[in-house]
Amino acid sequence: MQQIIWIIASFSGAMGTYFLHRMGLNVVVSSCIIGLVGFGFSLLFKMPSLAYVIFAGSFVGMTSPKVGNYYFIALASVICGFIYGKTLNWFTGFGGKLGATAFVSTCITFIGMKLVKKISGR
Repeated sequence: MQQIIWIIASFSGAMGTYFLHRMGLNVVVSSCIIGLVGFGFSLLFKMPSLAYVIFAGSFVGMTSPKVGNYYFIALASVICGFIYGKTLNWFTGFGGKLGATAFVSTCITFIGMKLVKKISGR
């Protein structure tokens, strides 16, 4: 059940950031707004890790529209939430886990979509 919460939270963070950026806000400002909203939700639901995964998702949402569209962001954010949940107790006390998780999930999505296009002949 908790894994589903991480996936939904990452998805929400990514889509929120991507949407705000597409509406004209700077990508960093968009991520900050979503991070603050995530912090509010973590206080509301008394789940400190909720803010972390929403913020990791917001890093996915910072992807340039030249690289991916809403479908790309959606898939990358689901992968990000999954990776976050599976590595929850890894790298405790080290910096960069959220950014690294977002980077890896975005790379997996990018490479996967390129492979699918190549295999399908498009």
